[in-house]
Amino acid sequence: MSGTENNYVEIYLSYNEIEAELIKGLLEENGISAMVRAMLISPYPINIGRFAEKRIAVPEHKIEEAKELINQALTDGFLIREAGKFKDEIHS
Repeated sequence: MSGTENNYVEIYLSYNEIEAELIKGLLEENGISAMVRAMLISPYPINIGRFAEKRIAVPEHKIEEAKELINQALTDGFLIREAGKFKDEIHS
């Protein structure tokens, strides 16, 4: 097993916890390990801006496959495009 197989890379940001879990489930059903990282840094449920982000990460060697699955889910209407975006679509 190479080192890149253990490196998780964030590929998608969602502002909806349910959507993030749906994406994680979709990826795992298709054999891709996934993690959801909530960006909350407070004991209070603040859901404003970056504090509401849920970041989906997959193993580095599965990035393209995961993006294809997410894109297909968006095309099929399984996910709502306005609820999230691919990390490489974000402009600082």
